[in-house]
Amino acid sequence: MEELKEKVLEVLNSRFVSHRGLDNLAVILSRFLKEDADEVRSVILDLIDSGDVVEVSKNKFAGIRIVGFVKGKFSYSNPSFGFVLNDNGDIYISRKNFNGVFDGDEVLVKIIGKAHKDKKREGKIIKIIARDNDGLLGTFHDFNNYGLVDLDKKRVQVRINKEDFLGAKEDDKVVIDIKSYKAGCPIGQVVEVIGSLDKKGNDIKYFLRKYKVREDFPLSVMSEAKKIPQTIDKSKFKDRVDLTNEMIFTIDGKDAKDLDDAVSLKKCADGSFILGVHIADVGEYVRLNSIIDKEAYERGTSIYFLDRVIPMLPRELSNGICSLNEKVDRLALSVEMKIDKTGEVLDSKIFESIIRSQHRLNYDEVLEVIEGNTDTQARLADIKDMILDMHELSTILENRRNKFGALNFEIPEGEVLLDENGKAKEIEVRKATKSTKLIETFMVVTNETIARTFDKLKIPFVYRVHEKPDSEKIKTFFNFIDTLGLKIPVSPKKQIEPKDLQGVLEEAQDKDSKGVVNMVMLRSLKKAKYLNKCLGHFGMALEFYSHFTSPIRRYPDLTIHRIIKEYLHGNLSFIKSKEMAGFVIKASDKSSVQERTAEEVERAITDYKKCEYMLEFSGSEFDGIISGVTNKGFYVELDNTCEGLVPVSSLTDDFYEYDEEKLMLKGKRNYYRIGEKVRVKMIDAIPLERKINFEVIKS
Repeated sequence: MEELKEKVLEVLNSRFVSHRGLDNLAVILSRFLKEDADEVRSVILDLIDSGDVVEVSKNKFAGIRIVGFVKGKFSYSNPSFGFVLNDNGDIYISRKNFNGVFDGDEVLVKIIGKAHKDKKREGKIIKIIARDNDGLLGTFHDFNNYGLVDLDKKRVQVRINKEDFLGAKEDDKVVIDIKSYKAGCPIGQVVEVIGSLDKKGNDIKYFLRKYKVREDFPLSVMSEAKKIPQTIDKSKFKDRVDLTNEMIFTIDGKDAKDLDDAVSLKKCADGSFILGVHIADVGEYVRLNSIIDKEAYERGTSIYFLDRVIPMLPRELSNGICSLNEKVDRLALSVEMKIDKTGEVLDSKIFESIIRSQHRLNYDEVLEVIEGNTDTQARLADIKDMILDMHELSTILENRRNKFGALNFEIPEGEVLLDENGKAKEIEVRKATKSTKLIETFMVVTNETIARTFDKLKIPFVYRVHEKPDSEKIKTFFNFIDTLGLKIPVSPKKQIEPKDLQGVLEEAQDKDSKGVVNMVMLRSLKKAKYLNKCLGHFGMALEFYSHFTSPIRRYPDLTIHRIIKEYLHGNLSFIKSKEMAGFVIKASDKSSVQERTAEEVERAITDYKKCEYMLEFSGSEFDGIISGVTNKGFYVELDNTCEGLVPVSSLTDDFYEYDEEKLMLKGKRNYYRIGEKVRVKMIDAIPLERKINFEVIKS
């Protein structure tokens, strides 16, 4: 269906087809596309609902691109005007052209000219495609006979009738739905009372509601999950390779509960290695289109933050039968790779297996073995040599990746630790270690091997894609490093390669600006995404890449597990069907969106807690690095990874202008540039807005 939608929309957005009545149009398109007319008609109706096709006059339809309409989200600025946010530039909307729109609504806009003041496009709301009227957050105010909720993101008030208070009290944070849109003030109802954000856990709940995270599983999903056996009957899986007597173990963080990957290694006499990577066989339990699968599809990924996780799968699966727990039998998809002394994969095979993890190791103790801690080595005597061989192979694989130009970013991560009341008590700065890199290199080579294997088979598949960066962003990055005195590695007109950027990271390695160079380079690259085409991974300098190793917590991994299992069982007709091809496209798009949402949630909660932590340091002075510059001021990052703004209005010693090309604020006598050291005083922190404000301490 998705493929047919794309075909229909492509035609309707071309000038090949005249505007016609719906029935006639469906017949004409069905003949042209060689598709069923009823299916085409259904697709056109769906495209009308989504705002991609419009009725230009009575019973005449066209794609919005032909008629000059634009889709976007409306953002309310004040009672007089707002903007429709669009990738190609925001569109100014005056009040007379609101047409009943509310902040956050998805709308269709007709461009009617230029706005006078800032020369933005001006538009008129033609159609409200979807209302943003459920699950809105705000602060409740009680006026006895009625209430008002100040919406947090919409900058407007919603009236609440007495019978719809749901027990909300003055200044409570609440979740509301809007019941009706009336001129001046919409009418809503309280659907959940969060309460004061000072109460333990309410702040986390607030952000989960803000991003509409599916926290609890529906009863139907839980009911199905409880039916799944929590032990393996090996007699039912005689066709699987039995690896239960092999030395296989997991390596994860101390607090990890969803253990979806285990490893094994044999070093051969010729110096080559047989690396085994064994991944939880989630596809055996979560079948396509089952109740659990549909819920996992909507979630797309598990969300990790602070001391908890919102899992993609019910805990009966994620922490139970699918988790590769110590000393119990588990079903797995195993990949065995023969790797030579240079890190090249000479041969590989994938098969369904039964494994039994012999050890549940954490990163700290593996690092101790690698670094020669005699007590830990004695305690893990049965696998000490294997761990050391794993470290050797990991180093070989990492060196090979570096040889081809893989970008190894060194950006410290600040982990917020909480006290017994759920308040931020400490920020622990963590960096990659030899043990975390060991697992990372093993997972990368496995993901690469899987992608290469199935790309050659030319069957529908989900790939992890990281495309080459835009030339304009790279040009801006080169201008930035030039101001730091770093070499520009290649002409901006030449096609950039990973090795070129790797050279910049190496040159900045011993400089104070190293962290900022890493950060600005990362911001200059495109975001990785899921796609049904193998376009390579620029950041890793890989031609082939997929996500295979985490099916407990990522839906794309689960999707390709199913495809792999069908392939192993010879069901090629199903794999190559239109149904599977369409599903792969949908799953890729959906997973990319859900991944971005999860990142936003994790970042929002972490930033909130960092601001909470910094509250006690009001008036304190810190040394930091300028990490970003805008026309509003410049951002300073402290050693503890907290970041705050020095507003340009606070810089009274000079008149500063923003130089976008050089990423600096430039005055007549002074300047502030990304990468420069600066001493600041903390003025205040506003956790809910995730803002920290600094002022510069003059030397």
